[in-house]
Amino acid sequence: MSLRLFHIIFVSVCVALSAFVAAWGLRQWTSYHDTKGLVLGIIFLVVGFGLIEYGRRVYRKLKDLP
Repeated sequence: MSLRLFHIIFVSVCVALSAFVAAWGLRQWTSYHDTKGLVLGIIFLVVGFGLIEYGRRVYRKLKDLP
């Protein structure tokens, strides 16, 4: 498995997990009005978008590798 393929898979899985946790936190906030859920949801939304940007930059950088 190449470094590029590993990064694509790993970042994709991390983004999916981040989206799931963000949705779960926001659902906790809407269901139970729990502030911790809102904070958790916002943090993982930011992390998810950060991972997407990281994936784009790494893909561009590693594009030339075999």
